[in-house]
Amino acid sequence: MWQRVRTSPYTLPALGYVALSLIVMAPVLPVFTTAIPGGPIAEIDGWQNVWNLWWVHRALTTPTNPFFTPLLFYPQGVDLTLQTLNISNGILFLPVTALFGPIAAYNAAVLVALCLSGIGGYGLALRVSGDRLAAFIGGAIFAFSPFHLTKIWDGQLEMITLQWVAFYAWFLLRAVEDLRRRDALIAGVFLALIGYTSWYYLFFFGVYSLLFAAIWLSVAAREQRGLMLRQLVTAAGSGAALLMPLLIAAPRAAGAMLVISEPWFNPANPLDRILIRSANLYDLFLPNGLHPLWGSAVEALARTWHPYIGAWNIAPGYTALMLAVIALALVHRQAWRWWVIGLVAIVLSLGPIVQIGTMRTAIPLPYQILLALPGMELARRPSHFVVIATLILAPLAALGLRALVERLSLRSGSVPASVAALLIAIEFAPPHWTTYSFSVHPYYARIAAEPGAVIELPPPFESSAPLKGQIVHGQPLVGGFVSRIPLYPFAEYAPGVRQLWRMRPDTTHLFVVPANDRLMELSAYGIRHIIVHWRQIPVERHSEAREALHQVVGDLLPVYVDQDVSAYLVPPPNAAPFVYAAFVGGWHPEEYDGDRRWRWMGEEGEILLVNTSQVDVPVHLLLYMQAYQTPRQALLTLDRHLLGALTIQPKASGMAVRLMAPPGEHRLRLRAPAERDPRVPDRTVSIAVFDARLLTAAQTIQP
Repeated sequence: MWQRVRTSPYTLPALGYVALSLIVMAPVLPVFTTAIPGGPIAEIDGWQNVWNLWWVHRALTTPTNPFFTPLLFYPQGVDLTLQTLNISNGILFLPVTALFGPIAAYNAAVLVALCLSGIGGYGLALRVSGDRLAAFIGGAIFAFSPFHLTKIWDGQLEMITLQWVAFYAWFLLRAVEDLRRRDALIAGVFLALIGYTSWYYLFFFGVYSLLFAAIWLSVAAREQRGLMLRQLVTAAGSGAALLMPLLIAAPRAAGAMLVISEPWFNPANPLDRILIRSANLYDLFLPNGLHPLWGSAVEALARTWHPYIGAWNIAPGYTALMLAVIALALVHRQAWRWWVIGLVAIVLSLGPIVQIGTMRTAIPLPYQILLALPGMELARRPSHFVVIATLILAPLAALGLRALVERLSLRSGSVPASVAALLIAIEFAPPHWTTYSFSVHPYYARIAAEPGAVIELPPPFESSAPLKGQIVHGQPLVGGFVSRIPLYPFAEYAPGVRQLWRMRPDTTHLFVVPANDRLMELSAYGIRHIIVHWRQIPVERHSEAREALHQVVGDLLPVYVDQDVSAYLVPPPNAAPFVYAAFVGGWHPEEYDGDRRWRWMGEEGEILLVNTSQVDVPVHLLLYMQAYQTPRQALLTLDRHLLGALTIQPKASGMAVRLMAPPGEHRLRLRAPAERDPRVPDRTVSIAVFDARLLTAAQTIQP
């Protein structure tokens, strides 16, 4: 067996890629268990991926479903099916996480991705070119391309993991050329690994598979087409079967997502989100934007047309392109198919229309067809289609180098290979890696022994700091940082939580929680820790944040204070049940005239009734209502069960609804005929509520 390993055409190349990967990542090796490499984006996305590894380890050792975490967006939790979980890395590096921690697992995953990407690119290039030395150069072009190093620079581990796409392309080619079922099944396994790593790459290589199938079937002999088609179907079928749990869960997860607009998004142009993340025509001709010598100058130039997005560095490399052109010129029959796939990928990377520098043209592109497909609203990074072109450069460069050696009638290709390797090394020189050490506020370690959810101010929308803190304390977090924000009504409606979430005091006079019930709403939900990071809150928001905090905690004193943090410990819940109500869908904003407050309803209004206890609680819902201009009959339902109909008069009158509220959330709906409000454009009104109170049986009902 050792003899076979020693003489294998893959042993020396594998060792070569290991050596190159260690050289590229050398600055990280001394801090392998305590810091991660990258640029400014890695300080956010990189730590999010460290959290992913930590969570998968925690979930699988609990055991818990790793695709759903109760530790973020407490108390509802969040579905991670469509997030950047890259569970393949979490599982493969589970032993590293267990022994050395998630930071070491992250760095190990990066190193392995570089090594295996080289081997996968080498295998594909060797299959196409038949030349080991040329194939080694091709594999290096793929593994250490600017696109790949940019993903490391940005800390996006799911996109760093490029090895599966190379192995998939390699074994898919073997499957259709050798017609062995084993190769097709292995290709299916790698297709599944792509899906369990990155939804983007699964989508891109779904397109790659269609292109590959169409081209290879079109040039195959008639008697071979049926056999090749069977291999392609086997690869796709086995991959789909392994991905079935993910594919079944995806539509449900998509329904729970909140589509938000980035600060730079222009609602007047709905394609903005796509266009910002599309490749610019100039991008294809730029040199490496991470280069230690000229990278800053290239970045300054690219920022004139890419002011917001850092994923513009898709430089293919001039040496690699030159070798690919040589391949097309000298060995056209072998190269043209790969050129077609690469060119299609580049066209798709340009997005819906052609952009040239700061100019957006009206020239439409094929990506608009993809946008019409269901679910494509989640695929917002057309520029990443370049990953296909980057992979295609491996076999094309190997073909070009081999053809060049043959054309020059050289006995050995070592000299051209050495020159090509030197030029590529100069072009693809890695950046000066910054390393980010794992550091969190010491207070997080203190709360590890105090079970209870944590709410942090400001809310953790685009920050990995709370995730790093959670790795230390392990407590659930109100909100959280994920790539696709879920719907989170809890933070908008729960009293106490909503003031802290908005960092703004609640001015509503309807369904007000009594002052003597302060903190009860937080303790009822098991929220024990309030941590305020004053330096992260804009100075102009401090006054509002303090008012909101006082409205929630009253005279409760912080248990910890320093120049950065104020921390409060919420008392544990008492035996009394806590029930609250809130206006949700169908109600217009609260209006006022002096001390008089009211809210108009459209055709239908919904009141959320929440019993946070574990037992049924009798409640009294008091509503003081008035119909708009004429009497209106209103239907009243609770959780889709009709309670009855009542007539609301134009003169304000009270209504009491007595209910036995079971534990959990309940929806009380009012429905009444509505008409256009002449005072406010585009608004319909039916019933106004002037007073709204919710009392438990233990409280006194005031007239």
